[in-house]
Amino acid sequence: VWLKCTQTFYLHVTDTNIQLQNTYFLTWFGLFVFFVFVIFIHILFLIDQTSDLWNKRHSVAIGDVHECKLIRRKEVTSKQVDQVWKSMTIAHLQSALGLETLEGVLNPVHVNGKHIVHNVFIVNKTGIVVLENKDMPYWVVSAMKCLANCECAFNIIADYFQRLKEPLLTFHLYDVFVNILSLLQVQDMATEALQVSCLLLPPPNRRRLQLLLRLMARVCQNVHLPPLNDTIATRTLMVQMFSHCVLGSPDEMDLDELLATKLVTFMMEHHSTIFQVPNKLRRQVEEHMSHLKRAQIKYAGSDTDFSASPAFCKQISRVECEEQKVIGTQTPLEELLDGLIADKELPIKDKRKRLKQFQKSYPDVYHSRFPTEESKAAVKMGKNVRLKPHLMFLNLRKPSQPFQRSWSFRT
Repeated sequence: VWLKCTQTFYLHVTDTNIQLQNTYFLTWFGLFVFFVFVIFIHILFLIDQTSDLWNKRHSVAIGDVHECKLIRRKEVTSKQVDQVWKSMTIAHLQSALGLETLEGVLNPVHVNGKHIVHNVFIVNKTGIVVLENKDMPYWVVSAMKCLANCECAFNIIADYFQRLKEPLLTFHLYDVFVNILSLLQVQDMATEALQVSCLLLPPPNRRRLQLLLRLMARVCQNVHLPPLNDTIATRTLMVQMFSHCVLGSPDEMDLDELLATKLVTFMMEHHSTIFQVPNKLRRQVEEHMSHLKRAQIKYAGSDTDFSASPAFCKQISRVECEEQKVIGTQTPLEELLDGLIADKELPIKDKRKRLKQFQKSYPDVYHSRFPTEESKAAVKMGKNVRLKPHLMFLNLRKPSQPFQRSWSFRT
């Protein structure tokens, strides 16, 4: 049929005088077009089947894909950024020191996340912290710049640092830097620990420490500078003069000088690296911050809901409000009192002192837990007291009351 139609079409559109052998060419051309058309239809059919098979496979694997919507998280606040840097820096410090816990070494309350962020980002091209308001006096900075070539400015700089109220490494971080002394034999570990620890310093202290250590290193490396002292070498003089200005404790003065000398010597030799931010810490914080900023996809019917649900309030009476206020404040105080009594590691003397302070501060809570004088005395003597529920009726006979017979055993 296809051949016949092709010949008919050819006879209608061409001159009748053309020879019949040309019809064979058009016949084969028509067959070629027909086969191409069939192959094209077959390819479309295979593509359709392949797409159906893909949908079936993935519907079995992940289920039917429901309607979804893109939910963007709220912008990360500066307070959250400070908290992330604080928590991850403390964790990195614990790992660098090789300790299971930082208890007794560093109190997280004394760590300010804003200081860490300032020390990381607000720096100049050389990596020195830049301060907006509180900076070193200009005459001290000028003296530090010219000391490398003039020994007359040495006393000016020494007098400035010796008048500081506390060492540059602060009293709160004293135990942290003392623990680093055990790592000085391994240069990489000590350098990483110092990098993290110096991030905890307040920005003014970090800037002064950076300038001081750089000054000490340049003075020691300047071979053209005349000796600052006739009997003591320049390197030894610099360390002895400024070591107690860097590390110190208000208690152990003799031991502090030896520890400070050892630590300051190491910090002066590696001053160009200890103030760099660890790459691992920076990468971890950046990954965490990108996760907080990443958009979320919520599917219809899923339990996870990233959008904030509206909150509703129900008005209550004044009596109910007072009851809730009493219950909400009394329960934690009772738990605190129970924990104080159950603490077996606390000495009896300290326990009595704290119980007396608690009784003075919260007399109602204390009286509700110990309504009788016997129970109060037992607690103060350190005996184990079984705390009974408040609604339990008191015994009619006191435990300390002697036994009384109502009849005689004699016959």
